[in-house]
Amino acid sequence: MILNERGIAMPMALMVLLVLTTLIAAFAVLATSEPQIAANQEASAQARALAESGVSRVLWALNAGQQSPPPASGALVLDASYHLPSPLPAPYDGSTTVALGVGAFKVTVADGAAINQKLVTAIGYVPNAAAPIAIKKIQVTVMRLKWIVPVCGLCAGGEQPPGDNTQVQVGGSAAVNATSTQQGHGGSTVAAGATCAGAPPVIAAVASTGTVSTNGTPTFYTPPGTPGVLNGATYPSGMLLSNTDMASLKAMAMARGTYWKGNPPWNGGLPPSNGLIFVDTADGSVLTNSTPSANIPSVRIHSNGSWSGWLVVAGSVDISGDVTMKGLIYSQNDVNLHGTGGGSIQGAVITTNRVDTSSTNIDSQDIGNAPISYNCPNVQNGGGALSVNWFEMPGTYREVSGS
Repeated sequence: MILNERGIAMPMALMVLLVLTTLIAAFAVLATSEPQIAANQEASAQARALAESGVSRVLWALNAGQQSPPPASGALVLDASYHLPSPLPAPYDGSTTVALGVGAFKVTVADGAAINQKLVTAIGYVPNAAAPIAIKKIQVTVMRLKWIVPVCGLCAGGEQPPGDNTQVQVGGSAAVNATSTQQGHGGSTVAAGATCAGAPPVIAAVASTGTVSTNGTPTFYTPPGTPGVLNGATYPSGMLLSNTDMASLKAMAMARGTYWKGNPPWNGGLPPSNGLIFVDTADGSVLTNSTPSANIPSVRIHSNGSWSGWLVVAGSVDISGDVTMKGLIYSQNDVNLHGTGGGSIQGAVITTNRVDTSSTNIDSQDIGNAPISYNCPNVQNGGGALSVNWFEMPGTYREVSGS
């Protein structure tokens, strides 16, 4: 049977027209909303960039404040205790709007958990702070290497277990120069000792919170009225690295690829690069008096050559050979130093004896000289291998709500 299909074209055409009309309306709405969405995203990105400009402004101000003399205006000059000035100057007090291109930012700086850390809160506004269409708020901790100011060429103790006595043995023809003048050591000349501006005075060439004993013919060069060795020493606050400090240095070394757990693969030679070297316990745990001996690294440098930086070891350090090291040698346990005359440590050695009663030895009785020349600037900048500028602390950058 043939059905009568006359008149079907009109309804079909109407249905197609309805679908097309709906699609056109949807595209029209989309065409009007897309630019607005894009504009909002652009404004949000601009606000974030403005907030980051506020962080950059603080980094510049802190680094400029370290210059001597600092710029005439705009720098953040820390006081003698490395705290921010009070009252905090504009624009770092959060009260000043700084116009910049498509918008503006406000920024606030506060002292952080440690003297070498500052908390920065920066807010970006587009197109302005009075009537913003986009706001982004950033909080980040900025930091620089800790201000370590040793008060001796070799400082021992400060973290020894209760009831233990940190012992230092200085033997043979070892020499420690804690003065600001060059001294010869067995035919070699080491760099002049130097102090840092505002640093506490040197208390001795070699100091121990326990006892220092000598044998052989060691030589100590000290400022007038300063002893060569000092028993029962006390050190200024902040000279030792706390567990928090160690964690920060560990993160920095990890980022640089200069972090090792346990005895490193280069053990017996020089570290593979200048800069920050961090050697941790074998399992990465904090070193304590109960840490198993198998987890405690023993870094050995029995080599010739030169190296500059910070060598930080959650364990023991043994150095010998004709090696010149500029910077800081920091051991949380004990240190043995042996030299052959041509090498030297130009900076300082700190050994905290956190684990046991093993003595710290500067012993050249069998091998030769083990000269140390105190140099505070070398300590603070790793003999020129480490930046002392402020930077964003890894892992602290975050966007937060609010304005």
